[in-house]
Amino acid sequence: MERDPVGKALAVLSALADEPDGPWSVRGLARDLDTSPATVHRIFTTFEARRLLDRDDEGGYRAAPELYRLSGALRDSYAPVALARPHIQALAQESGEAVLLGAYEPTRQEMMFVDVVQAVHPLHYDVGLHRFIPVHSGATGLAILAHLPEAERHAVYAAGLPRLTDATIVAVDELERTCAQVRAQGYAHSVAQRRAGAVAVAAPLFDSVGQVLGDVSVTIPEQRFTPEREAPLGPPLPAAVAGA
Repeated sequence: MERDPVGKALAVLSALADEPDGPWSVRGLARDLDTSPATVHRIFTTFEARRLLDRDDEGGYRAAPELYRLSGALRDSYAPVALARPHIQALAQESGEAVLLGAYEPTRQEMMFVDVVQAVHPLHYDVGLHRFIPVHSGATGLAILAHLPEAERHAVYAAGLPRLTDATIVAVDELERTCAQVRAQGYAHSVAQRRAGAVAVAAPLFDSVGQVLGDVSVTIPEQRFTPEREAPLGPPLPAAVAGA
């Protein structure tokens, strides 16, 4: 953990975001961050005084209204979300399914979902927003992975390829073949690779110099998906995403 107070406080905030449900304990967080309980206790005390955290009846800490206010205000002003929101709303209305906006974090070589427009159907998946997840699994990750530079892809492989479901691809040569196919067709398609029973079609988002920023994906429960649905979803998706 960093020696400077600001760095320590930011590390604690990041750790809270990684486990947002709470409650958080001083000793548990100190163990996760490999630092002293006294350090975490001082930071929690400061956060409590500034209404970022509240202590519960059992001595744990939970998010207080001020933390919700800050995180919500910053989330809503995040430029990619604001710019892409009308486009993913249109995709959700057209497809009738959930549409996700994913963002890639190059320093961690991971991604997270930063926005979702849920399906109108009563059966849909709850998506964990703002949690870092691997990019080697499922269409939502593969649409990003395929467009990373070769050296960066191999750094992702070297960091480890956890198997999230029985269908997750964890062999490097198979991942490279899949990435080549994604680049050739312009979109990724997967069945149950990240979550059992989930089908996804995803297309990458690029910045002004052609670097991949993230992706947009349509996610469908497997029982509602037939192979015939890929044709109207997959090939048009890159053009729709390009306008986001």
